[in-house]
Amino acid sequence: MHLLKQIFRETLDFFYQIFLNRNLLFTLTMRDFQKKYIKNFFGLIWAILDPLAFVVIMYFVFGPRYGNKDPLAIPFYIYLVTGYIAFELFVSTVNSATITINEHSFLLKKVNFRVAILPIVTLLSNLMIHMIVMGICFIVLLVNHIYPSFYWFQLFYYLFALSVFLISVGWLTSSIFLFFPDIRNIIAIITRIMFFVTPIFWKMEGLPARNQFILKLNPAYYFVNGYRESLLFHKAFWESPVLAGYYWGVCLLFLVVGVVVFKKLRPHFADVV
Repeated sequence: MHLLKQIFRETLDFFYQIFLNRNLLFTLTMRDFQKKYIKNFFGLIWAILDPLAFVVIMYFVFGPRYGNKDPLAIPFYIYLVTGYIAFELFVSTVNSATITINEHSFLLKKVNFRVAILPIVTLLSNLMIHMIVMGICFIVLLVNHIYPSFYWFQLFYYLFALSVFLISVGWLTSSIFLFFPDIRNIIAIITRIMFFVTPIFWKMEGLPARNQFILKLNPAYYFVNGYRESLLFHKAFWESPVLAGYYWGVCLLFLVVGVVVFKKLRPHFADVV
């Protein structure tokens, strides 16, 4: 109980520090976003071309071949894209957040700098790209006569849920990476496994109930399926309270572990970079 109170106080102080350093957070986010494309000939245009190329490829690979398949009643490539964009945000942010402290090691020497905001910088940078991807996805849905509904607003909830999970994981992995760089390879293996056990290219329905239960333990299932249910199937997030409770329990677990590990290792960051 004492640990939870301490984490709660530190969390409040952390968000207060974010407010105080909001200008620095914005500057670092823009710098991180531009860094991904600044060395390319087309520069920031790739922020649009890259996701657009993915959608076009998915259409030509899966559109004509699969068409409208029951019980989906929608083009298969749309089913694929609406799930993949959520998972791609998850993977890209985890990978980037893991090395973010190492990449910004020059900031460790600043006495008043809160290193804990660096995973948030990475998340915000990837969210900017994600917003572009979402815009392209909305256009694709409209072209296929899938129109906006009240359920689309649920994307804010699932995006928030995913962001909390990503920040928690980011604190954990970014602090460990400085002392154990191999964790980057371990994360790559874990995310690759998660890709195949998450219903991105396939549907959960039709599997035995026991298999469904096991696969839903994968936290990526919650936000990938949530994106689809909001955009395509008009299902409210409160209709699955048990699954939501489990997901937020996992988030809380990672949050506690992430805060504890980050706090324990923080005094030694400058010694290993």
